Amino acid sequence: MQHFRSLLNISVDQFYHLISTQPHSPYLHRHRLSHIIGRIQLLSFIFAIVVPLWSIVDFFVFPYPEWLTLTVMRVVSAGIFALLAWPWRLEVNAKTTYTMMTLMLIGPPAFYFISLPLFSGLELDQFGRVAVYLYGLLPFIVLAGLSVFPLTLLELLTFGTPFLAIAAYGTYINDGFSWEKFVGMLWLAMLLFGASIFSSMSLLRYMIALVSRASQDPLTKIFTRESGSEMIDIQFRVAVRQHAPFTILFFDIDNFKAINDTYGHEEGDKALCAFVDHLREKLRNSDTMVRWGGEEFLVALPNTDKEGARLVIVRILENWLGTRPDGRPLTASIGVTERMDDSLEDWHDLIELADQRMYQAKQAGRSRAVFSDTLTIDGTPAEKSTIQAAQ
Repeated sequence: MQHFRSLLNISVDQFYHLISTQPHSPYLHRHRLSHIIGRIQLLSFIFAIVVPLWSIVDFFVFPYPEWLTLTVMRVVSAGIFALLAWPWRLEVNAKTTYTMMTLMLIGPPAFYFISLPLFSGLELDQFGRVAVYLYGLLPFIVLAGLSVFPLTLLELLTFGTPFLAIAAYGTYINDGFSWEKFVGMLWLAMLLFGASIFSSMSLLRYMIALVSRASQDPLTKIFTRESGSEMIDIQFRVAVRQHAPFTILFFDIDNFKAINDTYGHEEGDKALCAFVDHLREKLRNSDTMVRWGGEEFLVALPNTDKEGARLVIVRILENWLGTRPDGRPLTASIGVTERMDDSLEDWHDLIELADQRMYQAKQAGRSRAVFSDTLTIDGTPAEKSTIQAAQ
């Protein structure tokens, strides 16, 4: 594994991203699956046209009724490919993607196994023997075709190993078996599979780099506004479907312009990074952090109600989020909204209301969080935070 990692010239963390989907972020996971579905649909569209057209070749090289049987099989296969290629409005998830891939990949080997008894004992001319030989290459085509998908190593082994076994079995039971031919064909299958693994994982590595570059703010390494909006949209729709709470925290760092003006932009960048690092320590892995713009940050808290958000805010306000260059605490004005408590059914409205409450926090003296007109958590640097609530 270490040698393979060195060939790809990647770090240990990057290597784990190529082995399994577990380290993948939700944003990367969704885009990768969407890309795979797109390629499945494109290939299925091509196969839906090419597969039935090949029956013309079958008509000229195979006798009746073998030709008719192959034609019926091709029509059925083309129908399955057409269904896979149809632009359905699909939910992008692992179950849908793996099901579509299985249906697309299972066609060639199924066709291969059904055709074996049809060709057994047939008296064929030279063109017929060439056609039978091409049918025998179907499992090899599948192994080579895996290279066009950005798959992890575990996914490649899951999908590719059965076809490697099918290729070996088909060579073994083929008429005129010889160990020389068996070893040669098995070596060819393993060579194709190895090339597909390397190509597919290289494609995945390239996709990870592109998605990371497009989705992460280069300074703070959290979601950009565009990619963060996509993640919030996904999480919000899940919350609505599951009738679950969903909270937005809108942060604006207090007097941040003074840091840039007094100490320079380099110190300002350090303050932003420190803010994000300290905030990350207070949050869960499932929470989404977004740099909304400049010194404004957004945090989405799935499955978190108003009381849960209050506990998060109190935890943040205990020591705030780093220090300014002069040693004082780095504070922020925070607006808080929760979709069920605020009766909002659109995440854009949820963010807009959180933005308004953030400005209310600024007008009230900064260094605090505003939940509503009746609840404000004062986080002014002191020995203790106070909670002001209308009774």
